[in-house]
Amino acid sequence: MTTVFSSSGLRVGRLFRRDTGLSCMVAFDRTLLAGPVEHAIDARRACEAIVAAGPEAVLLSPGVLKSCGDLFADNRAPRVVLRIDYPMVGDFTLAGEEHHRMIATPAQAQAMGADAVVMCLISGYDDPRREADNLEAVAEAARQCEVIGLPLIVEAVVWGHREKGLEDGRLDGERIARVARIAAELGADLVKAQFTGEAEDMRALADSCPVPVLVLGGAAMNDDEALASFTRNALDNGARGVIFGRNAWQRENATAGIEQLIEIVHGT
Repeated sequence: MTTVFSSSGLRVGRLFRRDTGLSCMVAFDRTLLAGPVEHAIDARRACEAIVAAGPEAVLLSPGVLKSCGDLFADNRAPRVVLRIDYPMVGDFTLAGEEHHRMIATPAQAQAMGADAVVMCLISGYDDPRREADNLEAVAEAARQCEVIGLPLIVEAVVWGHREKGLEDGRLDGERIARVARIAAELGADLVKAQFTGEAEDMRALADSCPVPVLVLGGAAMNDDEALASFTRNALDNGARGVIFGRNAWQRENATAGIEQLIEIVHGT
């Protein structure tokens, strides 16, 4: 019997290691949203360090891919995941109000050489109409990705002004699970989500989301033991991998730090 396997499914599979079924991706798109930050002033140098470590994929902005694309033009290089939106919320608010804008289409990303695309679905905008616009944009991108067989990763997060978290300042696991499930039902192939650090929250998130969940790292921990514990806790309780940014590359020796992260994820 022949198994029918879609082109998007084939490409999703390429983002994971067959032997472990997990993925270690590095997010290097923060400078698109925040400008030059420490250890990323020289974008090419940072990309070289990331690529040298050999993660499954690297999340980039269109401009960085354009200027550093040659680093990925090798069959041993990581896959390219391109950010196609600009979420102006939280620390990334430029105009004093929360907004969300698309900066590329899936077809344009594919033409640039992307193996997948990523965009945000943000819960808690100060203006509910912008939350509705963001939801509509994700749904439309999912349909466009289906047409061309390009995987869509949705970064489903509780970043909006109306998301206050819990009274003690912790993230609300139920709210995270809610927006992750919505992202999956809109058509995401993978969901990138926040992890509260609580095992039961990760299990509930993974069990209720019908597509694989990859956790983001959040603010730099500057503590390798804490990062390793956080990562193992997520993986042991249902996460299918990580997409870490500052916790991967914002350090003096980014290559060594990412290699250590890969070892934690894959146990090699």
